[in-house]
Amino acid sequence: MTVPIPKLAGVCGWPIHHSLSPIIHTHWLRETGIAGAYVHFAVRPDEAIHAFKSLKHTSIAGVNVTLPLKKLAYEAADIVTPDAERLGVSNCLYKKNGRLIAHNTDPEGFAAPLLKRRSPNLIMNMPALVIGTGGAARAVIGALLNLNCPEIRVCGRTDEKAENLVREFNLPSLYAVGWRHRNLSLPTAGLVINASSAGMKGFPDLDLDLTGARPDTFIYDLVYTPIRTGLLKQAEMRDLPHIGGLEMLIGQAKPSFKLFFGQEPKEGSDPSPLLLKAL
Repeated sequence: MTVPIPKLAGVCGWPIHHSLSPIIHTHWLRETGIAGAYVHFAVRPDEAIHAFKSLKHTSIAGVNVTLPLKKLAYEAADIVTPDAERLGVSNCLYKKNGRLIAHNTDPEGFAAPLLKRRSPNLIMNMPALVIGTGGAARAVIGALLNLNCPEIRVCGRTDEKAENLVREFNLPSLYAVGWRHRNLSLPTAGLVINASSAGMKGFPDLDLDLTGARPDTFIYDLVYTPIRTGLLKQAEMRDLPHIGGLEMLIGQAKPSFKLFFGQEPKEGSDPSPLLLKAL
């Protein structure tokens, strides 16, 4: 009887101990019966490019990449996929035919939970307000563009960063909103996304007043620690449809799992209870 060679993958960052990705992938490995492991890899930023390039000479199938290494992962690759190229950063590195490929699964991870609750036709008629100017905001913008969102407003605490981000995309449907005008954008926004660190454990809540939001405005907070952020509590109080970031975390992990281990997670396999226990 031939014993399958275990496959190894993991998640890289600095720091990295807080990542919940090993819980997700280990659950799916057990459910599918694949011989493999998914672990944390602590990678210093000043050593990251060398470490990523060295993946080609190891038995590691691939790695997910988190802050502050996503740009470095992109730079280390031999090939970049369209999703990674559009965003200029990579959250996933994998090997194919001896070459290192940079991909970004965040847009897919963001879109999947949204599409469970809002149809593509509805999203095509929903102006969006995106709070944040970092890598998560880039992923959200990329996903919304793929979904043909008609208007995307970008807002951050530093107006210049929002303006620079919009300038990079250079599209007429995408424009910056000054921080002082953030609440004025709510009455005409069908979708509000927090793609910033505001509301995360250890950070102040997002300074956004949902009083002016329409009754059908969809609130999507990418933060998942805590599960119920200040923004989501506001949405609950006003009976606004909403979702937190845990589903995006799982959603972006699914395509990575297939790239690393060769098959998709079992249909209906949900690591949420394990994640909630760990939080």
